Amino acid sequence: MSLKTPVRLLRALLPFALLAATGSVAAQDCAVYDDATCGNQMYTAEAPQLQRWCEQGTMAACSGLLREWTSEARSADTRPQNDDPVLQEPAVCKEADPAFDEQACEEAAKAALSKAMGMALVGIFDQRQIVLPAARRQTLQKLCLAHPKGEFCREVAQAQWTAGSYDTALVALKAGCAGGDESACELHAPLQSLGTAPQPLPATAVPCGEYRSEGGLLDTLEFADGGLVGFGLGDHARARLEDGAIRIRHDKGGDFVFKVLAGGHLVGMDDWTQMRVYRRVGGAAQCSPAVVFKAVPLPQDCPGATAEGAAEACCAAGRLQGCNVLGNQLALDEQWPQAAVHYQTVCRAGVREGCENLVSAQDSSAEVDARAALEHLCKADASGTAVACDVLATTNWDMIAMGRMLQEAADDVAEPEAPARTRNHKR
Repeated sequence: MSLKTPVRLLRALLPFALLAATGSVAAQDCAVYDDATCGNQMYTAEAPQLQRWCEQGTMAACSGLLREWTSEARSADTRPQNDDPVLQEPAVCKEADPAFDEQACEEAAKAALSKAMGMALVGIFDQRQIVLPAARRQTLQKLCLAHPKGEFCREVAQAQWTAGSYDTALVALKAGCAGGDESACELHAPLQSLGTAPQPLPATAVPCGEYRSEGGLLDTLEFADGGLVGFGLGDHARARLEDGAIRIRHDKGGDFVFKVLAGGHLVGMDDWTQMRVYRRVGGAAQCSPAVVFKAVPLPQDCPGATAEGAAEACCAAGRLQGCNVLGNQLALDEQWPQAAVHYQTVCRAGVREGCENLVSAQDSSAEVDARAALEHLCKADASGTAVACDVLATTNWDMIAMGRMLQEAADDVAEPEAPARTRNHKR
């Protein structure tokens, strides 16, 4: 799910940082790894050298080898890194397409680059699951069993699990636990206690009731009517069944993903919940089926939307991308009520981003009532399956209200008291 800074980029940049701090360091022929003389080379060593150091018991080199091989597999993967249409090559950039426009392409590229940089910073750009070749996973497994110290065996287990080698992943976790990795023990014990080898199976329905895991980022799942899932503290999301997996949208641009184990337990399959076992502990015995909401992707119908005046013209012509960009531009100027008007237009058309941006506007300004707007849009849809209904039900409104109260209290402390007219004008 998440994008780390590419390993090759790190390897290219870190030596310069080290040299700047310590001065020039002569290259060493590190036949045997020694941190005092070879530490800097860890960031520039190729896979064969990392493997030799790993075989000698240098655990940082073992982890580096796994990252290097994962980076190579990622570079060789031809799938799109993200299915966001903003990040795909638009027609205006394809010379063979009648819509080709060099200036429009340049604007589209700027918009895509800006979004890509923002997504990379929060770790959601590359959503591909990378599966290492079997031969390399076998080599890593042998290295793990030979040197089970640190986090390396758990990292190998994660690679094996992603590839569907569940039994082998359990062996790697056991080795890591024996080597002193408490997190490996935490993952291994629930899987081992199943009594049978872990074998995730396709799900046939969204579950019902409360499920818990032992630790992890997400330790409680409360499945209720319509696929609504509670995480505790008033946070909710919506579960759906897709390609044999139970998926729950989260705020990082991806999904929590679960499959079913023997006995009806759930097991995490995504980067955040991977290998976590969730056991049913009670809750509702029966739930109404998960609701499928009507959501459409944001159209890319305004090439060059970031150019001066372009978004406003597109929005006036009824083009949703223009309205969304115009809302973003107003939001950057902290004109939240005006931005909310355009977000509401996008939301009304069934685009999830518009509804979620509307909520963000209320989160930022007391002058915006996104909740009332979403309630109106939801009631206007007789089926109750408008995406506005979903965003309305899964937003933690109490947390938004509390956050605003805390922010206003902080502002009052930070700013000296001013005459009422001045304060009203500033708001």
